[in-house]
Amino acid sequence: MISFLRPFSLLFCLSTFFTFSCSDNTPSPEDKTELPSPLEKKTEVSKKDTQPEPVVYVEELDQYQEYFKEQHETSFSHVSKKNWSSFTAGKNGILTKVMLFGKPNYTISAHYGSSMSGFIRADNPNTGPKYGAWSISREEIVNQLALQGLTETDRGWITLQMKGEIPQQKGRLYFIVCDYIADNRGWFGAFAFAEANSYKPGRFWLHPEHDLVFRTYIGKTAHQLDKEQRGEPLFDSDTASIVPDNVITDTPKPMIELSNNFQPTSIIKDDSPEPISTEEESLYQPATQSPPDASADESLIINEPESILKKAPVENKPIEAEQSQAEKENAPEQTDTPQRSLFERFFKNKTEQ
Repeated sequence: MISFLRPFSLLFCLSTFFTFSCSDNTPSPEDKTELPSPLEKKTEVSKKDTQPEPVVYVEELDQYQEYFKEQHETSFSHVSKKNWSSFTAGKNGILTKVMLFGKPNYTISAHYGSSMSGFIRADNPNTGPKYGAWSISREEIVNQLALQGLTETDRGWITLQMKGEIPQQKGRLYFIVCDYIADNRGWFGAFAFAEANSYKPGRFWLHPEHDLVFRTYIGKTAHQLDKEQRGEPLFDSDTASIVPDNVITDTPKPMIELSNNFQPTSIIKDDSPEPISTEEESLYQPATQSPPDASADESLIINEPESILKKAPVENKPIEAEQSQAEKENAPEQTDTPQRSLFERFFKNKTEQ
């Protein structure tokens, strides 16, 4: 029995070996796993930064709005109608950077992404002419605040560096538009804003009377400086939607320190002289008797402050009236004897002696 099973088991092992060796072990096309190419990802990111930074001269501050309330923060989205903030240019030139006041949002979560990017539009946030590009990441915000001596929980100025030549025509409305947020998230940033429409030439998407805390800077290229020196206009006003000058209101004055949001109003000092009351009571009370020495009394009056002398001058009439009344009271009673003449009194006294 054992001798019979041995050949059979040997045959079974040989057949199994040949079966597995001849079979095709290559996976089917459905089982292949394709990984994203790192080169394609890098190419996609580099498309956003193809435009160089503008080369300008004489960079200067143009628009700004620096009023806000504590703990008032908002964010940008990439969805239409929730992704823009507007301002009206006050000078001609090229937009170089936009500064926002805020802090980094929370680390990447279900709501906030790690970066955002966008561009500038004129006239309309959805259909207006598109200019330039900008981008900012959470890591860049942390580094910018660190250079200001601030931590991740502190608020400070965040710079959006513009790329490409973005025209700024005086009186024209422009929009800072966000069109991309990384990590497939819906929001980015924690930026301060103000209520009560403190910046009338623009607004934030959240509410018609909400304005971001921001600053815009412009410069002029060498070509624009040459045209300006020759007296030529920098832009073709026929193709632009210009806001009339009388509609553009002055921007609010910047605060000295952003932490001091509500500074007390200055007290208006009234320099007009106070009316002098005619019923003012005298500081001097009427004397009951005449002073023993007139010179001493004069010295006391001279040493008094000028303000008292001017306000309450000494009135002599009440003093004289009281003095005469006191003399009458203290005078001895007179007899009914007739008074003699001076001649009789003089010679009679001499004869009597």
